[in-house]
Amino acid sequence: MESHMALEIRKSSKWWYAAFTINGQKTVINLGVPITGKRPPKRTMLGDDEFERSRGRAQEAHDRQEKQLTLDRNAESALRKLVEIKTGKPAGFPKLAELPKLWLEIPRRKTPGKHYVAQCTAILERFVAFVQGCKPGVKEFVEVTPEVAKAFMDAEQARGVSPSTWNYSLELLRTTFKRLHPQLPHGHNPFREFVTKAADTVSRVPFTPDELKAIQEACAQDDFIRPVIITGMCTAMRRGDCCCLKWSDVDLKEGFISVKTSKTGEKVDIPVFPLLHEELERAKAAGKTSAYCFPEAAEMYLRNADGISIRVKAVLARAFERLGSAGRKELSAPASLDEVREKSMAYVAGLTPTSKAIRMRTVLDLYLTGKSIDAIVTETGFGQGTVSAYLNEIQRGAGVPLVRAAAKNRGLERLQAARPNGLRRASILKAMPKMLADARGRKQTSVMEEVRKILKEMTERSWRFDRARVLDLVAGI
Repeated sequence: MESHMALEIRKSSKWWYAAFTINGQKTVINLGVPITGKRPPKRTMLGDDEFERSRGRAQEAHDRQEKQLTLDRNAESALRKLVEIKTGKPAGFPKLAELPKLWLEIPRRKTPGKHYVAQCTAILERFVAFVQGCKPGVKEFVEVTPEVAKAFMDAEQARGVSPSTWNYSLELLRTTFKRLHPQLPHGHNPFREFVTKAADTVSRVPFTPDELKAIQEACAQDDFIRPVIITGMCTAMRRGDCCCLKWSDVDLKEGFISVKTSKTGEKVDIPVFPLLHEELERAKAAGKTSAYCFPEAAEMYLRNADGISIRVKAVLARAFERLGSAGRKELSAPASLDEVREKSMAYVAGLTPTSKAIRMRTVLDLYLTGKSIDAIVTETGFGQGTVSAYLNEIQRGAGVPLVRAAAKNRGLERLQAARPNGLRRASILKAMPKMLADARGRKQTSVMEEVRKILKEMTERSWRFDRARVLDLVAGI
């Protein structure tokens, strides 16, 4: 790194400046030393005594800056030498401007998803732009100091991001610097000393037996999504694991499922409850040759995973509509766009001015301009679940159909509503309800009344499923 420095003055300014050139790029900084006395016609000429005294103070500030540049240059040279000693080859530090591209090239076991790549790339590009704005001379990773890293993280907090989003950005940058500098001592990572923030968490509780029963009844006639929901209820596996369950992972004779979960990659053994056993036997009896237990669901998940979510949400909406709408705040009749905007903004304006309220206002402003949730996630760096939760909270509080196509999903509002103690409903089954151990979830009624009800509700789509239920009931007499 070659550098050169010199003093400068400007006609329109009362301050002394230092102009320095590093690797052919000129940068001018304000030394913070005021010009006093009478200026000469030219900087190279002598001025009065007061002017020359200010020149002397400026020269001292100039020399301090030059010394710091020399120290930085020596530190970089020492670091390059250290790398050469450790690796046996010349050091080549990555360029800062190539950060997003280099991150994508980091070796991984799985190809990252499109949404994940967009979110991480946005954070990295924001970091590069920040560094280039506050430190134009920084061109390589090795030149990023802990002070610059701290300034960026402070700027992220000033944007009003949530603690979890702040932690996400920190972990991404810390890991990226570590992976792209594997040959350097860990202490050279500018993000090493940061401590993650305490994130706001939402405690979750299982569905109640009545709610699970309602969900089971709501999907009883849907041969496509019922197997996925029953599998999720009985195993607590994730969406993809339920849809892509393979026969090679199922041992019906021993009553166990052995799968490697997509989230952790760990292999787990899950007992097959009677309700799920019945569903798997039904899928096996269909005689399909696919490696997947539920081939139609697997095909949709691999082609369009959101299609599965839409079908599940539709079932949940029907289930909670059946349970009733006690305590649910209904949305008002269709309102004009102006009314939706006015009431939504009034609701947010009335919130206590916390960091969460600021984030909600940011999301609302972007959403009212017509941007999609994905676009808001990319622009703000907030999580998709966070953006969706904010919009739904504003919608419930304002009492207007803010979320586009909200009328189609009103049955889900009861699912999203908080319980009196602040907890939310969830499908995580920490303790399997008794109904899961009973393949039919029978009510305390006579067998004939149950059979009569099944036959009365039978349709051309559900007759196979209903026939099996009747045969099981009759066999128990």
